[in-house]
Amino acid sequence: MFEQSPYPVRENIAESHQLAWGMIGSSGAFWRANERVAMVREARAALVCEICAGRKEALTPFGGPAHEATDELDAIIVDLVHRIVTDPQRMTKRIFDEVIEAGFSLEQYLEVVAVTASSVIIDTTNAGAGIAPLDLPEPLPGEPTGQAPPDLVDDGAWVPITRIERTTGPTGLPSVPNIARSLGAVPSARDLFFAAFRGHYALRDIPLAVTQAQAEFIASRVSAMNECFY
Repeated sequence: MFEQSPYPVRENIAESHQLAWGMIGSSGAFWRANERVAMVREARAALVCEICAGRKEALTPFGGPAHEATDELDAIIVDLVHRIVTDPQRMTKRIFDEVIEAGFSLEQYLEVVAVTASSVIIDTTNAGAGIAPLDLPEPLPGEPTGQAPPDLVDDGAWVPITRIERTTGPTGLPSVPNIARSLGAVPSARDLFFAAFRGHYALRDIPLAVTQAQAEFIASRVSAMNECFY
């Protein structure tokens, strides 16, 4: 996957990206494969979207021209994907509520978030490695799989999250991170995100030349520059 890169890329990153890319090209629990691939297409289009550029400069993330629907995606889902890519700092519950009021389920919302975020991880890595983005995956046939009801609890988030026993790990942080719990309503979406993400970062024993403290400094700095709420 990274053979053309002028920089060395760890093999486990290539493997995790290949896995996640294949998962995106398959139907998920609530979206068909062609719809999931369309989300990746829109995530890329958002980077050169004039509507998004204008919204980014506006005082409020609301108002202005609306995104149009595509053959695969409703206009409000196109808008959601574009917001996640270009203006995640100003994601609010109002945006979530509008998706739900338009007739989509919270599970569909979470799957959109996971597919979009995973594609951004992969595309950003390719850009950093100095190579072109991957060709869009060929959508595999098949309907959404559905899922068994997960064990969830209302804990003050926008969506119900995974019910767990509150324990801490060796780092002193929760054993199960909130991002995993937040995607827990759609386990397959959670698995997709972590398939793309897991090769890049860990709270300990990172396979990098930098120390763990240096990695945390870099992660914190990048998060601050991106105005990451979390």
